[in-house]
Order: sequence, then C-alpha cells, then structure tokens
Amino acid sequence: REEAGRMSVEKRLAFSIVQFLRDQTQSDTLNSDEQESLEVAIQCMETTFKISSEDRHLAVPQPLTEIFLSSIFKNDNLSNPETLASPEDAERAEQLKNEGNNHMKEENYSSAVECYTKAIELDLKNAVYYCNRAAAHSKLGHYSEATDDCERAIGIDPTYSKAYGRMGLAL
Repeated sequence: REEAGRMSVEKRLAFSIVQFLRDQTQSDTLNSDEQESLEVAIQCMETTFKISSEDRHLAVPQPLTEIFLSSIFKNDNLSNPETLASPEDAERAEQLKNEGNNHMKEENYSSAVECYTKAIELDLKNAVYYCNRAAAHSKLGHYSEATDDCERAIGIDPTYSKAYGRMGLAL
C-alpha cells in the first residue's frame, strides 16, 4: 500500500515536470535543437513513469514553477533575521546602487549589473536592488535573469509595483 502511494506521488511529480517541459516548448527563446531535446525529455519521462498528457487526474493545483518559487522564498535567507544589513553595509549598498544607476544612464549595463549585484550581497532584503538589476539584465537581453530578479523583488516586497512592470517587460 505504501509502495502504491509513493508511486502515485512520483507519477504526479513526473506529470508536473512534463507539464513544465511542455510549457517550455512554447517559449520563443528555444532553437529547434533545444525544442527537440525537450520533446525527447518529455517522451522519456512519459515512458519511464507510464504517464501521458491525458492523465489530467495527476495534475496538481499549482504549476511547478509557482511551487518552486514559494519554496525558495519560504526557505532562503530572505526570511532569516541575521541577513539584515548593518548600517555601514546598507550605506555602501546604496552607494553601489547609485553607481549602478549612473552606469545605466551611460548604457553600460554589464557594469550596472555588477554594481547592483554587489549592493545585493551587502543588503539581501532591498527589493530595489533586485529590480534595478532586472532592468540592467533586460537591457542586456538576459530576460530569464531579469524575471528571476523581479520575482525576488516581489518576494521581498509584494507591493512593489515597478517589479511587476519590469517582469512584464522581461517576459
């Protein structure tokens, strides 16, 4: 009985992974080789776990990416009070953010990313730094990184509307 229950959980997880992979095949960012690789991965998963897209009863209420993100936000160091920046670190981080902003104005986006990354390392809980780095990533065409940074910013401050707007532009 326990073995059957475990297999059911594994099938549901495999089904969720296949759903995620199928969603990725809809992305415009993949070339034909990458598309084909995902198709092969889907076929392998379906064969191994004896599932197909018709097995809707295996679907879970939340997409895998949402489950993953909520797990990251719940468990990563953002929820740890020891990650609060010291006043000195917060001040230095703000200087780095301003340097990054100047790089953005000069269209030197790689240097801006570096400055914002250093600011984030000093102050992990500042949503603005993630959002600014997202803008720099977007300018460089690094849309996946931009989206990740926007999600991080929203995880820190769910009311930060600029992060939602930037994520929309990056998607």
